[in-house]
Amino acid sequence: MRYAQLQRVAREHIASKINAKNARVGVGRFKGVTLASICKAALEEARKEWPKHYGPDTHAGFSESWERLYYKFRNRVSFFNLAVWQEIEGHGRVLQGLALGKPSNSKTHLTIHWVERSFAPTSIRGVLSLILPCAHEYAKLLRAERVLIKDPVDSRVYEKYGFTPYKLPKVGGVYMSRNVR
Repeated sequence: MRYAQLQRVAREHIASKINAKNARVGVGRFKGVTLASICKAALEEARKEWPKHYGPDTHAGFSESWERLYYKFRNRVSFFNLAVWQEIEGHGRVLQGLALGKPSNSKTHLTIHWVERSFAPTSIRGVLSLILPCAHEYAKLLRAERVLIKDPVDSRVYEKYGFTPYKLPKVGGVYMSRNVR
């Protein structure tokens, strides 16, 4: 329950910052966005709607379904999970992004293992600018030292958000890192 509360606090903090920035600069791109825990409805939409928009110019999907990934992570009470929803006129509530990760056993870092965004015509650009700050804020509340991205599809995308290549001792895989402090 403690970790769910910390994630809720992190999401609320980022949502208030985004809303304040949007009000200041008059940007409506994230209008109607809600940051929430992954739920059954999110898993269903990722399974049913997202594949309709996969293709050679977008994304081919993951080797495992979001349901399977979620059920692998959910037994660890401190896992990070985020669903980005947006209320769009004429379309209702649309899933814009999902992310899953978990902190290290010693809580020195929070690793994001899976991130995906919608490629539907209603998708919004910049979903990472909502997901990564939520992960960063949650890592800060855990008192972690860094946020890691495991096996990024395109490292250049994460470099724009201040991530740099990182070698995790005694662990395989490619990582990008950004310090929390």
